Amino acid sequence: MSCPHVSAIAAILRSAHPSWSPAAIKSAIMTTATPMDNSKKLIGKNPNGSETTPFDYGSGHVNPAAALDPGLIYDFDSADVINFLCSLVPARVRHCRDPKIRPLQRSSRNLTRELLSCPKNLTPSYNLNYPSIGVATMSGSFSAHRKVTYYGQGPTVYSPYVEYLAGVKLTVSPPQLKFSKAGKKLAYRIDFTPNHSSNGSFELGSLTRSKGVHRVQSPISLNAVSVSN
Repeated sequence: MSCPHVSAIAAILRSAHPSWSPAAIKSAIMTTATPMDNSKKLIGKNPNGSETTPFDYGSGHVNPAAALDPGLIYDFDSADVINFLCSLVPARVRHCRDPKIRPLQRSSRNLTRELLSCPKNLTPSYNLNYPSIGVATMSGSFSAHRKVTYYGQGPTVYSPYVEYLAGVKLTVSPPQLKFSKAGKKLAYRIDFTPNHSSNGSFELGSLTRSKGVHRVQSPISLNAVSVSN
């Protein structure tokens, strides 16, 4: 049932905010969702209600009313998606000219209508301006970059709340985002430093930017394979 529900919510958001991109609409739905059920407890697994993680519930239960007024939006375009896809493919495959082993170029026709041409200087995949952060093979320290757009009235300040990941030091810079007006875009960086290898298990947490009734939540999942770069 989730697909028709979310599709209808996306249509409502598009009607209310016709200038929003598909990525902005997705951001609004994701960042305003909640991992709590209707009894104010963490969403559990059926039938026994055992503990769950973001790998089970994603961003959580959607909240259409909150999504209409999300406060902050993470946006990206097709060029960012192409960069993301290219960054996931090894360079030897990315630049290969043999059509028999160019799966990325062939499958990219569905997105670009033409053979994909990857940029020379690629941004790491974890820097796609997505409303969550995930790294499957984290080797030592790294920094993730994000940019948000403010949708509200008048100047405001969003402060961070971090649900820390066990075994990973996390620093947000700048800690506060100060917006002077609606439509203003501000960037921030999250620095991650692992204290030990997670041995194939993902360390889970989240970053929430909040201001009054607005809570913009981004799940974080990291698998530290080593503590040095």
